[in-house]
Amino acid sequence: MKTMPIRLRLTLWYCLIFGLLLVTVTSSIYISHRTSHYKEIDRSLTSVSTHFKEEVEEEIRGGKPLEQIRLSAGEFTLSGVYTVLKDANGKKIVSNLESNQLPHSPFADISTMTKDTLHTVTDPVLGRYRMLIQPIRINQQMMGYIQSEISLQQIDMSLNRLGWLIVGFTLIGIVLAALVGWFLAKKALSRVELISDTAKAIAASQGFHQRVMHEGPKDELGELAETFNRMLESLENAYVSQKRFIADASHELRAPLTTIRGNLDILQKMKGLPAAEKEEILSDIRNEAVRMSKMVADLLSLARADAGQEVRKQIADLTKIAKEVETEIQAWKTEVSIKSRLEKKVATWGDPDLLKQLLLILVENAVRYTRAGGTVTLAISGDKENATVKVIDTGIGIDSKDLPHIFDRFYRSEAARAHSPDGTGLGLSIAKWIVDQHGGSFVVTSTPGRGTEFLVNFPKVQ
Repeated sequence: MKTMPIRLRLTLWYCLIFGLLLVTVTSSIYISHRTSHYKEIDRSLTSVSTHFKEEVEEEIRGGKPLEQIRLSAGEFTLSGVYTVLKDANGKKIVSNLESNQLPHSPFADISTMTKDTLHTVTDPVLGRYRMLIQPIRINQQMMGYIQSEISLQQIDMSLNRLGWLIVGFTLIGIVLAALVGWFLAKKALSRVELISDTAKAIAASQGFHQRVMHEGPKDELGELAETFNRMLESLENAYVSQKRFIADASHELRAPLTTIRGNLDILQKMKGLPAAEKEEILSDIRNEAVRMSKMVADLLSLARADAGQEVRKQIADLTKIAKEVETEIQAWKTEVSIKSRLEKKVATWGDPDLLKQLLLILVENAVRYTRAGGTVTLAISGDKENATVKVIDTGIGIDSKDLPHIFDRFYRSEAARAHSPDGTGLGLSIAKWIVDQHGGSFVVTSTPGRGTEFLVNFPKVQ
């Protein structure tokens, strides 16, 4: 089932709200106008009728018979009120205006009336009239009555015109509200359509290089467009990084596999090789297999990191971990002098296994890029706030243009590749992830040809 578009829904809401408001206002105006007109008619009718009633009563009290009384039109000629004096039997005595026909009286028994009665009469021929009956009683005796009426034809026509004018105005207002609402909804949602078009273009091109070209106020939709662009930038960086990661991983894995396959082909084709050459080939295969195994292990660690691997933290004694690393280092075959400066009981909150892996990565990295006869120093220290790890070497150093990229996966500078071709470029990426997971910070300083210092600060546990 197709959903109604938001633009149409907004337009209908605009029309509904504006229509209800317009109907409420115009109905109030119509009712107020109608009520005031009818009240004015009743006041005019009552005023004229009361004047004639008082005139008749005065003449009767003066001794003048009812049949001889005449009504003076005077100032009431233009009022539109037709007044008739009738006797108790309903016979016409006199009227203030000449009229050929009167509306039928709705009152059946005038003789029993004791008070003024106001009523609206609908005559089949003459139309609607407003009628007032005022009985004339002298000394509790019913002498006759004054019947006053005024035609409602003009006021009804006026109110009908007003009603149709209001209806027309309301319909035109609703149509205008629909047009304006549609325009406003289209303008308001144009940026949403722009975001939608950009998303469709991205889906079609399978790339994240496009952006929402937003030019407008910094309102909610403007903020949405900026957030969408930031999301696209993040996705593009992740996508480019992933592509580079896959390309670099493929390249790095291809090299040892090619070496292993080439050596195996040699062993298969040249079965009469001397034992020394066979041993050299097998050693080469073993070294490449170890290198590839380490690379796969590093890739697995990074994959777990990307998947949000949970780090189980406890109080970790960095001094104790450093001593374990120092013990392992002693088994390494290296021409580099490895020293340590360890303060006692420097602790942080973290995973001991990951912290040990961090120290091994930093020390191994320092040893790899330090020439024979150089020195690598592992130092553990602490102050009131930080537990500090330092790995200082006298190696080849890192050029300033390479420093911002040393934590990128598979990144290796030209100098690093020339000095140690068997590196993978993954160790420092894993080290950076471990430091970030423990709330630490990296500070790297280096001078090409003189050495590098890696300093890591962790929150200290007292």
